[in-house]
Amino acid sequence: MPRTSRGRRAPGASRPNRRTAARRALGAAVALAASLATLVTVAPQAAAKDNSARCPAGKLCLFQYGDYKGEMKIVSSSQPTLGRFDNTTSSLVNNSSLWAVAFNDAKYGGDASLLVLPHNGPIDLSGAFDGTLDNRISSIRVATTEHEAVQGIPWMDWSRGPESARPAGLPAVSRFGDLDNDGRADLLERADDGRLWFLPGTVNADGSTRGRLVGGGWNSMTQLVRHGDHNGDGKEDLYARDKSGTLWFYPGRGDGAFGTRVRVGGGWNSMREISAAGDLTGDGRRDLLARDTAGKLWLYPGNGKGIFGARRLSGTGGWNSMKQLAAPGDMTGDGKADLLARDGARTLWLYPGNGKGAFGTRKKLPYSWPADEPVIATGDVDGDGRSDLMRPIGYQVFVFHGNGKGSIGGPMADMGWDTASNVRVL
Repeated sequence: MPRTSRGRRAPGASRPNRRTAARRALGAAVALAASLATLVTVAPQAAAKDNSARCPAGKLCLFQYGDYKGEMKIVSSSQPTLGRFDNTTSSLVNNSSLWAVAFNDAKYGGDASLLVLPHNGPIDLSGAFDGTLDNRISSIRVATTEHEAVQGIPWMDWSRGPESARPAGLPAVSRFGDLDNDGRADLLERADDGRLWFLPGTVNADGSTRGRLVGGGWNSMTQLVRHGDHNGDGKEDLYARDKSGTLWFYPGRGDGAFGTRVRVGGGWNSMREISAAGDLTGDGRRDLLARDTAGKLWLYPGNGKGIFGARRLSGTGGWNSMKQLAAPGDMTGDGKADLLARDGARTLWLYPGNGKGAFGTRKKLPYSWPADEPVIATGDVDGDGRSDLMRPIGYQVFVFHGNGKGSIGGPMADMGWDTASNVRVL
């Protein structure tokens, strides 16, 4: 799949075509969909005689003629129709922080579209540009994220099949990953504008899901950590570390949202990574693991109220060779929480928990796990009672089905979303 010069794939310009869209790299600023939502990049253009300066700072402007002449229209929200600017726009300027997609049909349709990046500057659609969209723009969608501008929805569409419903009689995986208490694993997504979305495991008739907004401002957090009921109320909770190093506890409400946060403590910016691995000590309370910058792995035993007792060292160190830790729950079927770690050689290791705060001999899992394809451990995705893994591959997300014996199969079952820059899924 071709990528832009910034190393990211351009998603399709309409939701039905989002899996097949592509970009040809010609520049780094604007994408033109010449047909069937195929996006092509071009470089920003210098404005003739600086007529583009008519567009105020922080605004997105459409111009009636080329060279940024004629009547000007300032766009601050999505426009399904453009009134007298319909099929009359020949140049535009984006001085704003918004993403925008211009379409050649009303209501964000048609066979051609233009993806405009934030602060892109001037773009003259006439003359030598291409001609495809000169005087052919009929609607424009704007948003604070690329995904929302292109796909039309602010959350990542976690498309799933009917197999996600857990059949009767199969063992549950300690409600691991279930944020709304319906027996299905759910996801959280932090968009690049700081909004946090709850993506339920319950699917619609077409296999898609409808995200629900948890809240904004989550880009102030340097790490989000989830999995497990840490205060004993039967609902999965969330931890978040802010930029000052303070760790906060967000008690789950059982509906995909969270209650009033509680301060756990400061100094957590000394930790490179934090993981909510589950009950590691066998006392029925959920614990935390944290890897410091020296490569030591620390166990923080939970007290059943969302706070932790005195930490203790787990192992002898050497964890700085690992690039990511992930908490999959019980992958071996012995009822004890396990740990995953991906090293710099693209190998994923399973560390089986012994129920006493330590781990047994590690086991190498199949497949290669590149650094730019994070491991997503969300619990039982396919409804068979076993912990699974998810991972983006080629700009789609796939499931690696757990076998309940400490290994995985796959990759299978494309989950159907397009990835976007700076999105964190957990």
